[in-house]
Amino acid sequence: MLGSLLYRVKNKFARRGVVLMYHRIAKPLSDPWDLAVNPKHFEEHLKVLKAYNVISVDELADILTRKSKMPAKTVAVTFDDGYHDNYLAAKSLLEKYDIPASFFIPTDAIGKQTEFWWDALERICLQSPHLPDKLILGQQDEIWNIGKADNGNTLNPLDLYLKLCDMVRKMPSTQHQAFIESLEVWANNANKRPEYFTMDQKELLDLQSSPLFTIGAHTMTHPYLPYFSYEYQKNEIQGGINFLKELTGNSINYLAYPHGGHNQDTLAILPDSGIELAFTTHAQHFTTDTNKYAIPRFQIKNWDAATFAFHLNNWIKS
Repeated sequence: MLGSLLYRVKNKFARRGVVLMYHRIAKPLSDPWDLAVNPKHFEEHLKVLKAYNVISVDELADILTRKSKMPAKTVAVTFDDGYHDNYLAAKSLLEKYDIPASFFIPTDAIGKQTEFWWDALERICLQSPHLPDKLILGQQDEIWNIGKADNGNTLNPLDLYLKLCDMVRKMPSTQHQAFIESLEVWANNANKRPEYFTMDQKELLDLQSSPLFTIGAHTMTHPYLPYFSYEYQKNEIQGGINFLKELTGNSINYLAYPHGGHNQDTLAILPDSGIELAFTTHAQHFTTDTNKYAIPRFQIKNWDAATFAFHLNNWIKS
């Protein structure tokens, strides 16, 4: 009991840091997952961060694995998915304010002239001028009614989007393209949007040439790992690491779990992969005692400076 009490007291007064999770620096027409921060607000965030100790992931590894002292008001900045706007918009602003950041890259998307499946579904469900009244999936008796109003038997476009996201997240990546293409035909909307594409190899190499920036792994195809077998997970994780090693010529020491998902199989894979730190999407601060394979992150939304500063201050203190 005394040991438990001492742990709680220590934890209460332990110095706390936060890891921020960004995705896009852009102004999309719709953003159902709140993944985008517009460039104006992002620059405001960076100005706020100048009052904090913003560290690199290498410095974070020193704190969590080598027990270096954590500075007060410690913050780390991360980006998931490797969107092209990270290079076009975020890079120059991060350099302007001398803010280090890490970019977690799903390797199968590098330089592809296509959208991620969740963005393609958003285009189909939320940006199509006219959706058909019915969607037939799988067996002929699986029919979804589609409409603007929700009357109990009818899916509105946002609910349709969320249901389809849940379906695709459970599919192996080999099934994604055919499924998306069938929905594009159904909705008569196959107009892929270049602003949703990812960085190419040349841009990634330019990004990693700066001492401010670190490239990390995000698997190959961005699966929700707990839905899949040990071997599938190992192939996804190690395949992404190996590709980035070969591309950059550097060791790849850090991983962000796609969708934040991991399980015991995932954790069993990491020790032999060369990964030092792995990041979740769990919204919580970290301390020097945080599990190095389950580092929490706060998702950053399209907040103005005052709102961002309010949240950041609360996270550091909470």
